[in-house]
Order: sequence, then structure tokens, then C-alpha cells
Amino acid sequence: MTLASVTRAFAAAALLLLAPLVVTGCSHLVILRDPLSANEHNDLGVAYERGGQPALAAVQYRRSLRLDPRQPRVWVNLGNAEAAQGKWRSAAKSYERAHHDAPEDPDAMNNLAVALLRTPSGRHRAHALALRAVSIGGERDSVYRSTLDEVDHAR
Repeated sequence: MTLASVTRAFAAAALLLLAPLVVTGCSHLVILRDPLSANEHNDLGVAYERGGQPALAAVQYRRSLRLDPRQPRVWVNLGNAEAAQGKWRSAAKSYERAHHDAPEDPDAMNNLAVALLRTPSGRHRAHALALRAVSIGGERDSVYRSTLDEVDHAR
């Protein structure tokens, strides 16, 4: 057997093995690089959340954070999606990370207070966070005051 005949035999065998894939199409497409940016994953998560699909939203928020973990707003969004599913401990961890990265963000403080209120040992800290969110105020001041009232009634 010559080198040319071995090469032809190998090419024929490869063609026989690949022919079914060419005829039927590949059943799996492998993406080696995520085509979406961190912001696009966040936006997709917001769309899922608005559509009443918090589990799918959480998946997109996690993908966003995998690409860029220093996004306090996305940590808050992830916490919101987890809270919507009743996963209060996970929500508290996400809000905690948002509060760590943006210590003056009243949304992170407020939502962390709500989550801590629903965990066994977080009530005292919930009060301090809710009070601080009210003192900062902002667009959602009435929400922060409502949270503070809820925390006060739970004490």
C-alpha cells in the first residue's frame, strides 16, 4: 500500500462517517463564546422577570454576573428574582453582595431588610437597614417607609 492509497482510504472512511451528519444536520450546536454582553443578559433577565418568569430571569442575571460580577444593580435584580420564587436566603445573599458593592444604595438596603425579615435571625439588622434606606430616601421613598413599617410591626 502506498501513501496515496492510505490517504484515499482514510478520506473515504471519513466521508462515510461524516455523510450522515451532512445529510441529517448536526443535532447539537456548540457555542464557544457567549454572544451577549453582561448588560444584555441583565436586560434579558429584566424582560423575563416582567413576563412573570423569575427562574429564567435568575439564569440571565447569573450569566451577567459571570461576565461581570461587579454590578450591584444586577445583584439586586438577582435577589428580586430569587425572592419572587420564595428563596429568601439566596435573595438575602444577593442583596448582601449588592449592599457590599454599593453601600449607599437604598434599594439594596431596603430589599436586604425585606429578605432578612423573612430569615430566622435577621430582624434586628433588618431594622437598621430599613431605617438607613428611609434616611437616604429617593424615588422609592414610600417603598422604603413601607418596609420600615413592616419591620417595626415584626419586632
